[in-house]
Amino acid sequence: MTSRDLPLVVSSGVCVGCGACAVTAPEHLEMRLTERGEYLPFARDGRELDQLDEQVLADTSKVCPFSNSSRDEDAIGADLYAGDGASHHEVVGHSRKIVAGHVAGGDFRDRGTSGGMTSWVLHRLLSSGEIDAVVHVASTLEGLPNPLSRYTISRSVEELLSGRKSRYHVQTLADVMEDVRQQPGRYAVVGVPCFIKAVRLLTDADEVLRERITFTSSLVCGHYKSTLYSEYVGWSAGIQPTNLLDIDYRHKEPGRPPNRYCVRATPREGEDVVLGVEHIPMADWGMGIFKLGACDYCDDIVGETADISLGDAWLDPFMADWQGANLAIARSELAARMLEEGEADGELDVIPWTAEDVAAAQAGAVRHRRPGLAVRLGNRARQGIWAPTKRVEPLAESELDSPFSQRMLNREAISIASPATYLEARRRGDLDYFRRTMKPLVQRYDGTRVTTFWRRAAAKIAHRLPPKGEAFLRRIVGRQRQN
Repeated sequence: MTSRDLPLVVSSGVCVGCGACAVTAPEHLEMRLTERGEYLPFARDGRELDQLDEQVLADTSKVCPFSNSSRDEDAIGADLYAGDGASHHEVVGHSRKIVAGHVAGGDFRDRGTSGGMTSWVLHRLLSSGEIDAVVHVASTLEGLPNPLSRYTISRSVEELLSGRKSRYHVQTLADVMEDVRQQPGRYAVVGVPCFIKAVRLLTDADEVLRERITFTSSLVCGHYKSTLYSEYVGWSAGIQPTNLLDIDYRHKEPGRPPNRYCVRATPREGEDVVLGVEHIPMADWGMGIFKLGACDYCDDIVGETADISLGDAWLDPFMADWQGANLAIARSELAARMLEEGEADGELDVIPWTAEDVAAAQAGAVRHRRPGLAVRLGNRARQGIWAPTKRVEPLAESELDSPFSQRMLNREAISIASPATYLEARRRGDLDYFRRTMKPLVQRYDGTRVTTFWRRAAAKIAHRLPPKGEAFLRRIVGRQRQN
């Protein structure tokens, strides 16, 4: 029977907008940015997706990272990385070398989101001749209503380094993959885990892409935001949506712990505004405003199908250093060799880490995407709503009323409600409308938080302490949570 998963993925709200389907069938599909700030595929001839030819649906479903007819991360990772010298962990996937630390030389760390290792890896690949170009996300400097960033191709070190820093809203690979098809060379691709999985599925199906994409780098991912999040952050900083030009989502400020970062919003006219995330209502990442629906149905936290994965080393001894540090998970022999050479020649200041260290540093994401995902899958099964088959079993209906389950479902309700509520606030020109309307959902979510008065008090005190004091207090609270 021919697979027709693609229409189900889109209609059920679990499309991440990667554009792999449009790369596979460009004559039939195109990616459009919707009013909700999400990329979705549309049939070029105006038909509904489920009316497309069976072969088109079969081909596109095989490359969709959320389709039930595409290979999962375990299968892809085993084919690519299992073998001598590789170990496997349920969160990390395969690995040959894991380290944590930062780039010691140059300005990689100063100008990077965290420890500077993502830019360092790509710079090393490009300058050594291992690759000819990097497919990555960079700021557009076009301002709203255009996306503030999009995928581009850098063919020189100068182009690459001009695109540093994290970009926290939706992207699509559709246009840039066509450029890779048209222009010979060896490419590295950078992306969030589901995008790298999509790239792997595309290279399975497309011989040209398989030959040209020779390296992949994944960012450890909490979740993806729609473009409305960027607009909301700018508006919260006092910049009207039509005046917002760019955002540095991870602006570093001396004295602030690396996990309590600032945002720097740049208007078309006027001065930049820097705000700590604690001063932006509902910007707590775990709450999930403007989170894509697909992110609630993803079980890959670190990018298990990538040659190397890079994220934040949010554990001691790094929490007291405001400049930030990376964790790096090397799966391919080339990636492991780069880390070894960088450490040997003094370019990297790193210490060995384990897969358990990585899981601990990403504990919140692990809870959300493993036991939390089981809750959401079980809830969809109870409601008779389609969901992708994941490496996590749906929770039994009898367990969906537990405090943890209700917290996970209340969190999902926030992400579902926030786009429409914000669009109405924008129509009214009243940002407070968004906050007032979302408040009951937030209160319901906070009401299911398994915590104590003392832990809440400790969290408030922590924000007022210097980095080393905050790191110590959070360590104590963390131990209490384990008891």
